[in-house]
Amino acid sequence: MNSVEPISDLDDNEWVQAAEISPLSFSVAMNLGDFSIEQFTSTRDRERAAEQFQTWRSRFTSTDDGQAPPQFKGPRVLLPLSVEMTGENTATVRFCDASTEDEIYTPEVLADGREVAVLVKREGSEIIEVGGYPSTRKCDATGAGVGVYDPQFEPLELMDAADAPPPYEDLWYTP
Repeated sequence: MNSVEPISDLDDNEWVQAAEISPLSFSVAMNLGDFSIEQFTSTRDRERAAEQFQTWRSRFTSTDDGQAPPQFKGPRVLLPLSVEMTGENTATVRFCDASTEDEIYTPEVLADGREVAVLVKREGSEIIEVGGYPSTRKCDATGAGVGVYDPQFEPLELMDAADAPPPYEDLWYTP
Protein backbone atom coordinates (compact mmCIF):
# COMPACT_ATOMS: atom_id res chain seq x y z
CA MET A 1 0.00 0.00 0.00
CA ASN A 2 1.31 3.44 -0.92
CA SER A 3 1.20 6.28 1.54
CA VAL A 4 1.22 9.98 0.87
CA GLU A 5 3.57 12.01 2.98
CA PRO A 6 2.17 15.34 4.17
CA ILE A 7 3.71 18.36 2.48
CA SER A 8 4.04 20.17 5.78
CA ASP A 9 3.70 19.35 9.43
CA LEU A 10 0.68 21.68 9.42
CA ASP A 11 -1.55 19.38 7.34
CA ASP A 12 -2.89 17.60 10.44
CA ASN A 13 -3.37 20.80 12.46
CA GLU A 14 -7.03 21.35 13.40
CA TRP A 15 -6.77 25.11 12.83
CA VAL A 16 -5.36 24.57 9.33
CA GLN A 17 -8.03 22.00 8.50
CA ALA A 18 -10.81 24.39 9.55
CA ALA A 19 -9.23 27.25 7.60
CA GLU A 20 -9.02 25.02 4.48
CA ILE A 21 -12.65 23.88 4.72
CA SER A 22 -13.94 27.44 4.85
CA PRO A 23 -12.71 28.55 1.36
CA LEU A 24 -13.85 25.19 -0.03
CA SER A 25 -17.38 25.73 1.26
CA PHE A 26 -17.35 29.31 -0.10
CA SER A 27 -16.37 27.96 -3.52
CA VAL A 28 -19.20 25.41 -3.44
CA ALA A 29 -21.74 28.10 -2.42
CA MET A 30 -20.54 30.34 -5.28
CA ASN A 31 -20.74 27.48 -7.78
CA LEU A 32 -24.31 26.72 -6.70
CA GLY A 33 -25.34 30.36 -6.35
CA ASP A 34 -26.79 29.24 -3.01
CA PHE A 35 -25.35 30.56 0.23
CA SER A 36 -27.96 28.88 2.43
CA ILE A 37 -26.20 25.49 2.24
CA GLU A 38 -25.02 24.06 5.55
CA GLN A 39 -21.45 23.60 4.29
CA PHE A 40 -21.26 27.41 4.00
CA THR A 41 -23.21 28.54 7.07
CA SER A 42 -21.56 26.07 9.45
CA THR A 43 -17.97 27.05 8.60
CA ARG A 44 -18.06 30.78 9.35
CA ASP A 45 -19.69 33.17 11.78
CA ARG A 46 -22.87 35.02 10.86
CA GLU A 47 -21.14 38.33 10.10
CA ARG A 48 -18.56 36.71 7.80
CA ALA A 49 -21.26 34.72 5.98
CA ALA A 50 -23.34 37.86 5.43
CA GLU A 51 -20.30 39.83 4.22
CA GLN A 52 -19.21 37.16 1.73
CA PHE A 53 -22.75 36.63 0.42
CA GLN A 54 -23.47 40.35 0.01
CA THR A 55 -20.16 40.93 -1.78
CA TRP A 56 -20.87 38.04 -4.17
CA ARG A 57 -24.46 39.19 -4.72
CA SER A 58 -23.44 42.79 -5.48
CA ARG A 59 -20.72 41.70 -7.93
CA PHE A 60 -22.38 38.81 -9.74
CA THR A 61 -26.14 39.27 -9.84
CA SER A 62 -28.32 41.69 -11.78
CA THR A 63 -25.36 42.84 -13.83
CA ASP A 64 -25.66 44.58 -17.17
CA ASP A 65 -22.74 42.70 -18.70
CA GLY A 66 -24.82 39.65 -19.62
CA GLN A 67 -22.47 37.31 -17.75
CA ALA A 68 -23.53 34.55 -15.43
CA PRO A 69 -21.76 34.31 -12.04
CA PRO A 70 -18.31 32.70 -12.29
CA GLN A 71 -17.76 29.08 -11.45
CA PHE A 72 -14.69 27.22 -10.30
CA LYS A 73 -13.53 23.85 -11.62
CA GLY A 74 -11.89 22.97 -8.33
CA PRO A 75 -11.05 24.20 -4.85
CA ARG A 76 -8.48 26.90 -4.19
CA VAL A 77 -4.85 25.82 -4.29
CA LEU A 78 -3.61 26.45 -0.75
CA LEU A 79 -0.34 25.44 0.89
CA PRO A 80 -0.33 25.98 4.69
CA LEU A 81 2.48 28.25 5.86
CA SER A 82 1.83 29.01 9.53
CA VAL A 83 -0.61 29.08 12.42
CA GLU A 84 -0.38 31.97 14.84
CA MET A 85 -2.45 31.65 17.99
CA THR A 86 -3.84 35.15 18.58
CA GLY A 87 -5.80 34.28 21.71
CA GLU A 88 -7.00 31.32 23.73
CA ASN A 89 -9.62 30.44 21.10
CA THR A 90 -8.48 32.36 18.02
CA ALA A 91 -5.82 31.93 15.37
CA THR A 92 -4.55 33.35 12.09
CA VAL A 93 -3.75 30.66 9.53
CA ARG A 94 -1.54 31.75 6.64
CA PHE A 95 -1.50 29.98 3.29
CA CYS A 96 0.28 30.36 0.01
CA ASP A 97 -2.59 30.73 -2.48
CA ALA A 98 -1.73 29.84 -6.08
CA SER A 99 -5.34 29.76 -7.33
CA THR A 100 -5.91 31.22 -10.78
CA GLU A 101 -8.99 32.09 -12.81
CA ASP A 102 -8.01 29.85 -15.71
CA GLU A 103 -7.23 27.01 -13.27
CA ILE A 104 -4.20 25.76 -15.18
CA TYR A 105 -1.48 24.96 -12.67
CA THR A 106 1.95 24.75 -14.22
CA PRO A 107 5.00 24.63 -11.93
CA GLU A 108 5.57 28.31 -12.71
CA VAL A 109 2.04 29.24 -11.61
CA LEU A 110 2.36 27.27 -8.37
CA ALA A 111 5.67 28.98 -7.62
CA ASP A 112 4.07 32.42 -8.03
CA GLY A 113 1.51 32.38 -5.21
CA ARG A 114 0.44 35.11 -2.82
CA GLU A 115 0.00 34.84 0.93
CA VAL A 116 -3.53 34.86 2.30
CA ALA A 117 -4.65 34.79 5.91
CA VAL A 118 -7.78 33.13 7.31
CA LEU A 119 -8.91 34.24 10.77
CA VAL A 120 -10.58 31.47 12.75
CA LYS A 121 -12.05 31.02 16.23
CA ARG A 122 -13.26 28.11 18.31
CA GLU A 123 -16.96 28.13 19.15
CA GLY A 124 -17.77 25.16 21.33
CA SER A 125 -16.35 22.12 19.54
CA GLU A 126 -16.19 23.83 16.11
CA ILE A 127 -13.56 26.09 14.57
CA ILE A 128 -15.11 28.64 12.20
CA GLU A 129 -13.91 31.46 9.94
CA VAL A 130 -14.41 35.00 11.20
CA GLY A 131 -12.37 36.91 8.62
CA GLY A 132 -9.50 36.89 6.22
CA TYR A 133 -7.36 39.05 4.03
CA PRO A 134 -5.08 38.73 1.01
CA SER A 135 -1.48 39.88 0.85
CA THR A 136 0.81 41.03 -1.93
CA ARG A 137 3.64 38.98 -0.40
CA LYS A 138 4.85 36.37 -2.88
CA CYS A 139 5.22 32.73 -1.91
CA ASP A 140 5.76 29.32 -3.49
CA ALA A 141 2.88 26.82 -3.38
CA THR A 142 4.79 24.05 -5.12
CA GLY A 143 3.55 20.79 -3.63
CA ALA A 144 0.06 22.11 -2.77
CA GLY A 145 -2.84 19.86 -3.67
CA VAL A 146 -4.61 20.66 -6.93
CA GLY A 147 -8.03 19.14 -7.51
CA VAL A 148 -11.16 19.35 -9.62
CA TYR A 149 -14.79 18.90 -8.69
CA ASP A 150 -16.10 15.59 -9.99
CA PRO A 151 -18.71 15.89 -11.25
CA GLN A 152 -18.43 19.51 -12.31
CA PHE A 153 -21.18 21.91 -11.22
CA GLU A 154 -23.87 22.85 -13.72
CA PRO A 155 -23.21 26.34 -15.13
CA LEU A 156 -25.28 29.07 -13.52
CA GLU A 157 -27.67 31.19 -15.55
CA LEU A 158 -27.88 34.97 -15.25
CA MET A 159 -29.23 35.72 -11.78
CA ASP A 160 -31.14 38.58 -10.25
CA ALA A 161 -30.17 39.51 -6.71
CA ALA A 162 -33.55 38.27 -5.48
CA ASP A 163 -32.80 34.77 -6.87
CA ALA A 164 -29.67 34.11 -4.81
CA PRO A 165 -30.51 32.23 -1.57
CA PRO A 166 -28.78 34.01 1.34
CA PRO A 167 -27.18 32.30 4.33
CA TYR A 168 -29.92 33.66 6.60
CA GLU A 169 -33.59 34.51 5.96
CA ASP A 170 -33.22 38.15 7.01
CA LEU A 171 -30.74 38.75 4.16
CA TRP A 172 -33.20 38.11 1.31
CA TYR A 173 -32.94 40.86 -1.27
CA THR A 174 -35.90 43.20 -1.50
CA PRO A 175 -35.63 45.98 -4.08
